[in-house]
Amino acid sequence: MGRTLNELSNSLKEFITENRDAHNANDMKNYRYNNLKITVSDPRTTKIPQIIITIGMSEASFSLMTGEKLSGGLGPDERYVYRWMERGSHRDELREAYRRAERQIGKAQAAE
Repeated sequence: MGRTLNELSNSLKEFITENRDAHNANDMKNYRYNNLKITVSDPRTTKIPQIIITIGMSEASFSLMTGEKLSGGLGPDERYVYRWMERGSHRDELREAYRRAERQIGKAQAAE
């Protein structure tokens, strides 16, 4: 089984803070990322599988197929999100998290 969305959120938070810290050591505010959250779109209401990333008051959704931003914005942190999604198997793990959400919704509907 792949990593949970919480584990992936922590991975993204570490990636951003490491990279921002290297470029902006004087004014790094790590607490900004304490509430970083990754969620998946509801498969019942969206045709395109997507993830939603929230950092502070900023939010953006990204296609799981292409990695492109579909809506919203994360300001300067957005470039780190793109880099993180392309590294290793992060996008594959996000797709698996989306599939798990679909299965859970399917089971809940079957139980009704």
